[in-house]
Amino acid sequence: MRILIWSFCVGAALAQCNEDEHHPANGGYFFIGAAGLSDEVNPDSSHGRRFPNSTWTTGMDYPHGQNVQCDADASPFCFPPCSEAPGCPQFRTSHTCSILHFCPPEGETVPQKVYRMPDYEATHTCDFTNAEELGSTLMSEMEPCFEYAFEEDHELTDYYFSSQEGCAEGQRLAVQIFDYSMTADQCSQMGITTSRLRNCDCRLEKSPSTLSEPCRTAFSDSCQENLQEGDCCDTSTCISIQEDYTHPKGKEVELARREQCDDDIPGMCYNEDGAGTRTNRMGSINCCAHTCSACGSELAPFASWKPCTSLDAESKTGQCGLLSAYDADAYECDFSLCESDDHWTVDGMAFAVATGNGDSFIKSDSETETHSDGESHSDGENMNSDGETKSDANMKNANRALFYFILPMLFL
Repeated sequence: MRILIWSFCVGAALAQCNEDEHHPANGGYFFIGAAGLSDEVNPDSSHGRRFPNSTWTTGMDYPHGQNVQCDADASPFCFPPCSEAPGCPQFRTSHTCSILHFCPPEGETVPQKVYRMPDYEATHTCDFTNAEELGSTLMSEMEPCFEYAFEEDHELTDYYFSSQEGCAEGQRLAVQIFDYSMTADQCSQMGITTSRLRNCDCRLEKSPSTLSEPCRTAFSDSCQENLQEGDCCDTSTCISIQEDYTHPKGKEVELARREQCDDDIPGMCYNEDGAGTRTNRMGSINCCAHTCSACGSELAPFASWKPCTSLDAESKTGQCGLLSAYDADAYECDFSLCESDDHWTVDGMAFAVATGNGDSFIKSDSETETHSDGESHSDGENMNSDGETKSDANMKNANRALFYFILPMLFL
């Protein structure tokens, strides 16, 4: 296994990525090895990042785009179409602003040219007719490895590599490239409320993690920035500053969240009790009592509002968000189970409006009105209980009816 510790200097050819906007070291680039990751931890890493395994030789199992079918019974991360024949293509995944290293094994003295192959078929059949020669290993004693940089503007696609000498013996590699900034931003968001905050494990020391770059650094740094350390570390009760409504940052985040709420749409207030994580589905579920504005950090640090994306007025149910990041289907709220004093009780105005039946709560124009003389009348400009004339009330009812006609279209 070839593990290298690089002293990296970015030259003119690698000037697109930078440490301010991309990876916070090595001039903005992180390293990946042709053979994945080694078992050796980088002692200079603040979050236990392992060194790349950059060995490039025959007899190793490199993913090269071949289909593999996963076992759904053995892995919680196995879903269709990968769980169905013929399976899914296999790649080494990486991102823009990374440098891929191909290194000869220790003791190797024969250089090997590295080619970029045009597609999977050429890689699989070792057809080098339209291959592009990129460079070679062992160009000098000081630089035994060949490196290939994926710049910020690289096409987000699949890349295939091989060497003629060992292609037929498995020396071929497929790499799938994703956008650095998009992935880093997503992982940074995960770090804000991760369950690792509870016991102050933002640096991934107490429990191992399979996160790779750039997600690992973005996640760990975000978690650490939002951590409130103290005695709570020992009791696993720490929360993020963004989950703490009493913290200035937490209050700012919650108020900004409320600005985006639509309290006319039902939903599920998930994880008020804090027992849930992004994946375990164990948080408390409340489909009845709260609106979007009420279900936030002021109610409970871990409360999460999941609006319904569809409603069925007949069955009185709605599809209202995922309990786990790995769920394929939304949780179904059954509003018929709500109590009469709950906000989303099916006998209440809020649920009627949400399902387009709010006009059933409007008084009929044919109802008689009682005057101050105690007599009932059904004609003339009589006043209703709100002090409105019938003509005023009719206009208001017409406007409400139009509103209730349009509202259900929002759920289509």
